[in-house]
Amino acid sequence: MIFLTIDIGNSSVFFCFFEESKILNYLKLKKKDINKKKIIKIIENYKKNFESLKIIISSVVPSISKLFTSIFKDLEFEYFFINDIRKKLDLKTNIKNKNLIGDDRIVNVFYAREIFQKSVIIVDFGTATTFDVLNKKGIYSGGVITPGIDLSLISLKNQTAKLPLVTFKKTKKVLGTTTQTAIQSGFFWGYISMVEGLIKKIKKEEKTNFKIVLTGGNAHFFSTYIKKITMIDKFFTVKGLNSILIKRLNYDKKF
Repeated sequence: MIFLTIDIGNSSVFFCFFEESKILNYLKLKKKDINKKKIIKIIENYKKNFESLKIIISSVVPSISKLFTSIFKDLEFEYFFINDIRKKLDLKTNIKNKNLIGDDRIVNVFYAREIFQKSVIIVDFGTATTFDVLNKKGIYSGGVITPGIDLSLISLKNQTAKLPLVTFKKTKKVLGTTTQTAIQSGFFWGYISMVEGLIKKIKKEEKTNFKIVLTGGNAHFFSTYIKKITMIDKFFTVKGLNSILIKRLNYDKKF
């Protein structure tokens, strides 16, 4: 059986096809490139080769959610959104209004609990860089949201008169010798310091030695620079979606 997981983010949409738990193929499209014709083509290319296609969707963009809903209803695909089964995920949390938590963050914490049970910090480098914490009791105790790397680079360019838009990249030295390398250094080493600093503060506040998971499009830049990483996986969120889908199709009573 083929599963399609779709992670609709603020900047892009990530499609990932699974055969049970094995990744077959994946595709990432910028949000501005998403339209009905393109979505149908992506899905039909796979559906014609298999007897069935089951779909699960995580979304933080309501307008794109409506587009997918319209398409799937017209094509009579079997699909569902994470938002429809939030309560069934049985995530205990200290967050005051968990209905406002993004689907992707819910999925990340759920999947971290599936793998590690407790004591995990998930850092997701997306449009926003998010930190989500599963505490030593297995409770989703809260998180941190900061501006993402690409968003910050664009904002820096747009809100200044002369600073250019630069490509994010690793730098060997902290001190830049041009405006471009100074910005690149500031973002690369600045984000490392921010991530390590926040992890340190979370550990101190929670009095726990957490496992650290990095995910998201820019996570690979930091794999050898941020200390004591337990796991780095750019597919972490879609694997979490796939895990939820498998549980639902296996008729787990909770789902």
